[in-house]
Amino acid sequence: MDIARSQPVRRRLAVCAASLFIAAAGLAGCSAHAETPAIAPTPTASAHAGPVINLSSLTFHPSTTTVRVGTTITWRNDEPITHTVTSGRFEGVDKTTGLRSSQDPDGTFNAKLAGKGKTFSFTFTKPGTYTYYCDIHQGMNATITVVADSASTEGNQK
Repeated sequence: MDIARSQPVRRRLAVCAASLFIAAAGLAGCSAHAETPAIAPTPTASAHAGPVINLSSLTFHPSTTTVRVGTTITWRNDEPITHTVTSGRFEGVDKTTGLRSSQDPDGTFNAKLAGKGKTFSFTFTKPGTYTYYCDIHQGMNATITVVADSASTEGNQK
């Protein structure tokens, strides 16, 4: 067999094998399933699309958000570690470290976002101030203010 003629054949075989490997890896990724939040988001037919709050560098970005009633907020984990989005009261936040001394969940929402890319959405149907935190990381604390429909602050983030 002529070695000069076999090199293009080997190259084509290598490219074909690599293509099959990439296709198989892509199909395997399609079978992965998303984490189900502990409490499902509140479905609202007329929900206003709202802001995305990113979980990164062990913080919620932004840490304060103001939206109108009916707005859906989505939290997205941008880190490879697990976080939670847990509604409830937290107290004793140290001004220097940002760490809280206590927390008390209220059951409004509680989602576990196990890894990068996981999301959780919740539609706010009543005005008020909603505090939430990551129950794993004591420094992750944030607030959402929900105002009545007549106010025009949808998506206003601080």
